[in-house]
Amino acid sequence: MVAAQCVHALIKANDALTLRFLRRRSTRHEDAALLFGEILRQRKVPAEYADLREILVRAMSEKSEYDYKGAEVSRDSAERWIRRTERFLRAVQEILD
Repeated sequence: MVAAQCVHALIKANDALTLRFLRRRSTRHEDAALLFGEILRQRKVPAEYADLREILVRAMSEKSEYDYKGAEVSRDSAERWIRRTERFLRAVQEILD
């Protein structure tokens, strides 16, 4: 459950970025990382945030496991997802401020 909620938080935060800079959001979850990449290519977001794209890539690749298949997540894995999500959310806040 924690991992699924983290993935959804990542998608919503990414939507905030893409709406601001591209005036659109992902219509399919798989597009979230692509749109973040587009923001980077257009230099709307500083290059120092480029590694955040990998968080989205991983989240989108694992989303169905957590959301639809109800995969169990270990405590360590849940804590990693929370840390990744917090990091992404802090970065989005910095970018949007």
